[in-house]
Amino acid sequence: MSNIQLSNEENYFIVKREEIKNTLTLPTKSFLQKSYDFKKITVLKNDPNFVLLIAGWCVQTSTLMQIKNPIDQFVKKDIFKMLTGYWSILTFEELIKAFELERFSVYEEKTEHYQLFDTAYISAILKKYTKWKQEQKKQLNINAPMEEIKLTPAEIESKTINGINLKYQEFLKNNDIEEPFSWIFKELIERGLIKMPNANTPKLSIYFDNKLLEAKEQILKESKNFVSSDKKERQTNKELLESIISESFNQEAKTKIEIRAKKLVLIDFFKKQIELQKQNIL
Repeated sequence: MSNIQLSNEENYFIVKREEIKNTLTLPTKSFLQKSYDFKKITVLKNDPNFVLLIAGWCVQTSTLMQIKNPIDQFVKKDIFKMLTGYWSILTFEELIKAFELERFSVYEEKTEHYQLFDTAYISAILKKYTKWKQEQKKQLNINAPMEEIKLTPAEIESKTINGINLKYQEFLKNNDIEEPFSWIFKELIERGLIKMPNANTPKLSIYFDNKLLEAKEQILKESKNFVSSDKKERQTNKELLESIISESFNQEAKTKIEIRAKKLVLIDFFKKQIELQKQNIL
C-alpha cells in the first residue's frame, strides 16, 4: 500500500517511526540503556501533532496485529485518554517496541485481541512490556543514570547521620529493618560501633557464625514457602532452595544469606541501643 492511500495520521506516524528506526533495532541492552533519554508521553502530549501520532499509531499497530475490525472514534478517544494518563510514563519508542515484542512472541504468552484494538488489549500488552523491561534491566544490570552531585564532607556526614538515625527511628516504630540497610551496617563497622570478629575475639566469631546460620534457616524457610504464578520466579526459587539444602550455595543464596545476617546483627545492635535508652544512634 503506498502512502497516497494512507490517511494523514498514518503518514505522520510512519514518518516519525522512520526517525527512530535505528533505535528500535538496537540490541535489548542498548535499547533499555538508551530508553532513559527518550521523551515520555507526558512530555510528547504537549506537541500539537501528538493526536495525529497516536491516531496513526492505533491504525498501523492494529493492522500489524492482524486486527480486522476498524477502531471506533470513541474508542480512539478512550485510547488517547489512557495513554496520556496512566501510561504517560512510557515513550513513543516503547509503545512500538511493546507490540513488536508481542508480534515476535517474546512474551511468555500471547494476548488474545478478539479482533478489537481497545484500551483493554493495549493495557494488557503494555503491562507485559513493563514486566519484561523490569526483568531485562535486572538481568542485564541496567540502572538509571545518576546525576553527579558534589557534596561537601560536612554535607555527606550530615546525610549519613540522618540516614542512620532515621533507620533507627523506623525500627523503634515497626520493630523491623527494611532495605536498604547494608550501607548502615558498613558505616557502623567503620565507626567502630559494630565490632567484627578476629583471631582474638572467639566469642564474637561464634556470634557471627550463629547469625549466618540463623539467616540461612530464615531464607530456607521463606524459600520453602515461596509461591508465585511466574514460571521464571519459581525456577529461580527452586535453584535457590536446592543450593541451600545441598549446601553448595549458589551466588544468589550467598548474597541473600549475607544480607539477612547483616540485618540480624543490625537488629541486635538497635535493640541494645533501646536498652541503653538511646534516642538516636549518632
